Amino acid sequence: MPPDLSSVRAELPCLADETYLNTGGAGPFPAIAAAAVGGAVAGNLARGRLSIATAQEADERQIRLRAELGTLLGAGPEDVAITGNTTVGLDVVIWGIDWRPGDEIISTALEHPGLSVPLRVAARRMGATLHLIPAEEAHGDLEGAVARRAGPRTRLVALSHVAWTTGARLDVAGAARAARAAGALSAVDGAQSVGAIPVDPAALGVDAYAFPAHKWLLGPEGLGGLWVAPEARERIDLSFAGYDSGQDHRSDGTLTLHAGSRRYEISTPPAPLLPGWSATLAWLEGLGWDWIFERVRAGQAAARVRLEDIPGVRVLTPPGDQGGLVTFTLDGVDAEAACRALHERGVVIRWLTEPAAMRASIGFYTDSADIERLALEVASLSG
Repeated sequence: MPPDLSSVRAELPCLADETYLNTGGAGPFPAIAAAAVGGAVAGNLARGRLSIATAQEADERQIRLRAELGTLLGAGPEDVAITGNTTVGLDVVIWGIDWRPGDEIISTALEHPGLSVPLRVAARRMGATLHLIPAEEAHGDLEGAVARRAGPRTRLVALSHVAWTTGARLDVAGAARAARAAGALSAVDGAQSVGAIPVDPAALGVDAYAFPAHKWLLGPEGLGGLWVAPEARERIDLSFAGYDSGQDHRSDGTLTLHAGSRRYEISTPPAPLLPGWSATLAWLEGLGWDWIFERVRAGQAAARVRLEDIPGVRVLTPPGDQGGLVTFTLDGVDAEAACRALHERGVVIRWLTEPAAMRASIGFYTDSADIERLALEVASLSG
């Protein structure tokens, strides 16, 4: 039997008061996660935070979370590092490359600042050239677009799995093949994919895949994951390092690096948040990932159809199976002003500046009433 949707929605209390369609920014926080975080905070109040018992408990939480994240990605716990968010993971990869002046980076014009800004800064500081694939090409033959730009100085191909602007699912597998053919690494921004669509980085053939807790996985802010392929770890060196990068520490700073991706962890994690994310992941696992992914797919398709029925609406998200995002415009209506008006009416979506558009996030928890309310309120904005 599939989960009862009303019971699922009851676990997300904010849904009682608003039509929340901004998981692409931050997902609704489950009550079970809040309880787990609260329990961890209460434990910190009751006993010393670095007693032997609490230190062991914190280590066990990290071990458990890495295993849960590995399972989610079809990988082992040794393949995943716990990070602060998607951008932290991407920065680990970007700054871990041994750049030389004249090197080249390939990305797309669809990227979130969480990726585009670090790439631009790295290019400026290291004397590298950043090539951006236009949106039209990125939506099409991405493998060919990367291959046409890749050369002997290409060191990194970095892009999103699902574009935060248009909601398109990009051909990261093809981009990774083209990168590998040129001898370059490939890194993926999974902020709009992990938790919304099935993700298997190894099957995609990418070298690194970063993702956050707080979007489609409904976890706390301040946590994320970084998957790194075993064969890429020697090419992605440590630029950010600390106590948690390894073991057998010496007074001169030498240590034995952790064998897996855990080497990219730096220092003390936000310990009270770890059980919150673990609780959410366990809840999602219990609901069933196949059910979750199908709910997102069907809901996104239904929202698209309903919005396209509204005069003046133009949906920018390409047709077909994408992620959970629907990006659209309304003739004669400013996107920011429209989103602010919708917020006042209890419908929470976000606006974009490039392109100037509105974006609704359709989660597994979204029901037909949410979609209908979105459509009616959008239609009312056109007058």
